[in-house]
Amino acid sequence: MNIISSSQNDKVKYLNKLYRSRNRRKEGVFILEGKRLIEAASAGGADFKQVFLTPAFFKSAENDELLADLKSKAEFIYLKGYLLKEIASTVNPQGILAVVEESIFKGDDFYRRADKILLLDRIQDPGNMGTMIRTAVAAGFDGIIALKGSVDIYNQKVIRSTMGGIFSIPIRQKLSQKEFLAEIETEAADYELLAADIEAEEYHFEHQYQDKLILMIGNEANGLDQNLLAKATAKIKIPLAGEIESLNAAVAASVISFEILSQSLKKES
Repeated sequence: MNIISSSQNDKVKYLNKLYRSRNRRKEGVFILEGKRLIEAASAGGADFKQVFLTPAFFKSAENDELLADLKSKAEFIYLKGYLLKEIASTVNPQGILAVVEESIFKGDDFYRRADKILLLDRIQDPGNMGTMIRTAVAAGFDGIIALKGSVDIYNQKVIRSTMGGIFSIPIRQKLSQKEFLAEIETEAADYELLAADIEAEEYHFEHQYQDKLILMIGNEANGLDQNLLAKATAKIKIPLAGEIESLNAAVAASVISFEILSQSLKKES
């Protein structure tokens, strides 16, 4: 077992580069930290390229099952424990990091597999993005589109916030608004296009949702872009009491998503 102990090692330098989003996008990969997320990625069929781990993690019997699975998928690179901690963004990376290839979903294939889609317009807070991905999975959505201007879904804070949900649902990101508007005229022409809008006249629980729909949630400060609002086939809002003018974007997405799920379950019963 060759154990790397220097930060000047080429493989360590490469790993450090991937913590910068520009390099990550160029390589088409992202980094996972910790056993739980790596287990979720493995179970979700993620394409692993490299696994960086400490000798202590490798030798622990409780990790045997995971390591046996990863051994057939990726190159193992062993690092001293202090070096791995120095590289990782989390306080306790648990002795393991992994480099994983991004999943790419084309428009036609994406729409064939996704009847209920969450569209995120310029969502910029990593915590909000991660929460909405996790919520979409829990509420039975089949796909997510994060338009250009949204935070990178492979940001470390986003990945941690999803609690593994990022590997349970197809996600397209960096799609331009122009590209999306073209798709709703072609591949997604038969979807109901729902806009969460505080100026809407219909409450979210009053609306009867179609089986194929795209729920659009807008930027935390400015809401949905006017071009998206103009294309909406329906606009809905959440009733508010007190002096609050609007909800956090992730909270609004959760409230509406679970109303959609509730209606769907009633149809099935």
